[in-house]
Amino acid sequence: MAEKAFERAWYGASEPTIGEKLKSLFKNDKEPLAKRAVMANYRVRSALNRVRSYIDRINERDKELFERAVESLMRKDEARAKIYVNEVAEIRKIARQLLTVEYVLEHASIRLDTFMIVGEAFTTVAPVVGILKEAANILRGIAPDLWIDLNMAVSDLSTVMSAAGFDVGLGTEISMSPEAKKIFEEARIVAEQRLRERFPELPATALAVGEQAGVQQGK
Repeated sequence: MAEKAFERAWYGASEPTIGEKLKSLFKNDKEPLAKRAVMANYRVRSALNRVRSYIDRINERDKELFERAVESLMRKDEARAKIYVNEVAEIRKIARQLLTVEYVLEHASIRLDTFMIVGEAFTTVAPVVGILKEAANILRGIAPDLWIDLNMAVSDLSTVMSAAGFDVGLGTEISMSPEAKKIFEEARIVAEQRLRERFPELPATALAVGEQAGVQQGK
């Protein structure tokens, strides 16, 4: 796309003044690209805050079940303890996924902030599209509302990138670049660290009970 044509698509106007640029972000007529970029950034930030809220709630539930498992073991009620240990393991599977998404969204938010400030660093956004799509896939069965929001962010960013001449694919065809895959590998490592920090290890006795029930903690 020619420079002038892209500028018109970006701001939704021809050679806009600073005031017109700001106003164009909130027009509802032609959906200028700048507005799409702003909305994508907003959706990512909003999703990050809500993921953190989910993690806090899961953490509270985990503590409650953890205490009940320990109490059941102290009463030598292994049958009930198995139920609690099993539920703790399931909760921690979800926690691990959410902690992975949390790191990914933190990274994406920083990248998008840079893009909004610099305005021309399109190469910084390319990996973001892929990791947001993957993060949305993780959230699909956990938080469908966030899955929808992140897919909308992916759609907006794909439109912006396509207008700038970057091919990021469409819909389910969007794949992660090597850089995006590296970010996800880092996210999984960080998620394991955060999981250990926020969720205490079950006592050895509880783990033994869980193994008898076919449960592996957090796996």
